[in-house]
Amino acid sequence: MVVATLAVLAGIGIGVSSNVARMARGESGAQQLDAFLKRHREMAVARRRDIEIRFLPPNQVQSAQRAVPDPPAATPAPTVLDTLTFEGNNEYRVFAGMPDTPNLFGNGAAINLGLVPPVMFSSEGAFVDLAGNPVNATISLGVVGDPMTASAVTILGPTASIERWKWDGANWTK
Repeated sequence: MVVATLAVLAGIGIGVSSNVARMARGESGAQQLDAFLKRHREMAVARRRDIEIRFLPPNQVQSAQRAVPDPPAATPAPTVLDTLTFEGNNEYRVFAGMPDTPNLFGNGAAINLGLVPPVMFSSEGAFVDLAGNPVNATISLGVVGDPMTASAVTILGPTASIERWKWDGANWTK
């Protein structure tokens, strides 16, 4: 009887731990992106320079510091600061039939910026486009063929507030 009970509990544990491990693997990409974005938002404010963020499919994000214009001289190209490659086979991905995050910034594409890049953290702490207009964004991540790894990072443009979301199989949760 004891052996049968242990076998049943082990079977349940294996099924549960498999889903938990898959969700954790998907969450790792969102954690990396979240930390990268927050670090560069703070850097933009501290340095008083705009920090451009480039989302490079399938699985990289890059930051570059924009030079201060000094007319009539030509403004130099942005200086690349950092490039991050997601671990665990995470890449930019939207899974079919999955709803948008509760922030409703859009999920029509894995990298949903609303407008055309470049986008950047401004020296005032906002997430903006080239014209200085605030940009709301949803960046969706996951592992190919595994919807349980779905995660997302959202950015509220005016304040550059960054939130991390994960898919639990039925809903987006923080």
